[in-house]
Amino acid sequence: MNYNLNIKKETLLNGLQVILVHKPEYQKSLFLLGTNVGGFDIDQNVDGTTIHHRSGLAHYLEHQMFYLDQEDVSDLFADLQCTTNAYTSYTETAFYFSTTADVKKPLKLLFDFVENLDVTEKTIEKEKGIILSEYDMYQQSPEQRLFKETLVSLYKYHPMRIDVLGTKEDIQAMSMEDLKQFYKLNYDPSKLCLVGVTGKDLDEIMDCIYACQKDVRSKLNKKIERVIPEEPEEVNRTVFEDTMDIHQPFVCVAFKMKPCTNKREAFEKDFAVNMWLDSVLGPLNPKFQEWLDQRIFTQFVGAEADFTTDHSYILFYAQTTNPNEFMELVKKLVQHTTLSDEDYQSLHAQAVANNLRGLDHFDGLANDLLRSHFEGQDYVDSLNCIQNMSLDQVKDLILDLDFSHMCVTKIMPNESI
Repeated sequence: MNYNLNIKKETLLNGLQVILVHKPEYQKSLFLLGTNVGGFDIDQNVDGTTIHHRSGLAHYLEHQMFYLDQEDVSDLFADLQCTTNAYTSYTETAFYFSTTADVKKPLKLLFDFVENLDVTEKTIEKEKGIILSEYDMYQQSPEQRLFKETLVSLYKYHPMRIDVLGTKEDIQAMSMEDLKQFYKLNYDPSKLCLVGVTGKDLDEIMDCIYACQKDVRSKLNKKIERVIPEEPEEVNRTVFEDTMDIHQPFVCVAFKMKPCTNKREAFEKDFAVNMWLDSVLGPLNPKFQEWLDQRIFTQFVGAEADFTTDHSYILFYAQTTNPNEFMELVKKLVQHTTLSDEDYQSLHAQAVANNLRGLDHFDGLANDLLRSHFEGQDYVDSLNCIQNMSLDQVKDLILDLDFSHMCVTKIMPNESI
């Protein structure tokens, strides 16, 4: 099944990857230019030599990129009837705009500001205050603190334990030299991928891309790889507790899983385990309302899994008046790694429907295509994998889970509350 996706892919002479999706009769266009670098890229292997970067550098640079000839790029896009934004995840950084107007000028602007670093000491220092405020804001959120401390408890060496924003010390110490070195290694056109979802004619779009890139040459002839340190099977710390000005405790019970052996296994396991989690700690479970009534947890409750080739984990989290009771509940839930036929049919149909609806959500589709490209996966194959996954496959994948390595994180109210 190809989902009626008209996808055009090309690689330019300078190495730029282009993925275009034609959406006939749509007036909207969205273009996203990304690089396969993010919060995990603290250590990089460059032609056999390990280069250590400050944590949070990918995110800091993303903020600094929004200048061109000392003008704010957001204002320039607004003048072209576009909205624009950017994001940095653990594994990628991307810049994008959307518009219902002509795309040629904003597309050139997207290339111009991403492919030309324009920073000054003044803008670097100004950004420190902005990012430190963002850091402090997250520190004051009990939910964010809960997840952040849980990852530190799970991982001893993996960069997952460090927030995408970086540490406060590294943010404060960020320099012009740091930014320029990181940019040079990771923003060469050969490292970039452009994804476009548009109702415009794709041949005209490609002509515009060629014109924008005709004088842009690749200057990078180095092999660059992300370095992920070897991680022990055991958790970094089994129990962690902190206090905040809150009225009810927050708790997370986390399980450190073995990384998957290949990307296909990771994709399938991630989907299967998250489906199982939706069935055991969600409204589909007949006991869910009973647990709410018993105040084992509030409306802030959930479970999620992340399975990749370099890290894997499962989290159960809640706001609760009785953390120990929630912990006991989780221990019982993980002893029943099965999925009923009824729950499978409901959750599988929901996943397939969400995938189909997602094809018309320009930003989500563009992000998924970019991530699939960087992970070396075919996006349509991924959709078909979900479509064709049987209940027996799901059961086998969740039965294979090992819950031996557990940690608990609690954010408790201050005694003065």
